[in-house]
Amino acid sequence: MIRLWRTSWPQFVPFLDYDHEVRKVLHTTNIIESLDARFRQAARRRDASPPSRTR
Repeated sequence: MIRLWRTSWPQFVPFLDYDHEVRKVLHTTNIIESLDARFRQAARRRDASPPSRTR
């Protein structure tokens, strides 16, 4: 975890320069994108299942 923080710190520090309102919007956007990616992944898994047989 410490190594993750140290390697990610240079990318994180510029984020702190934004106003609180801007950071809140950026953070919310990331959450929405993450949730959307999970939905797409679940949909791909569903599409990968074999079709059901019909008579």
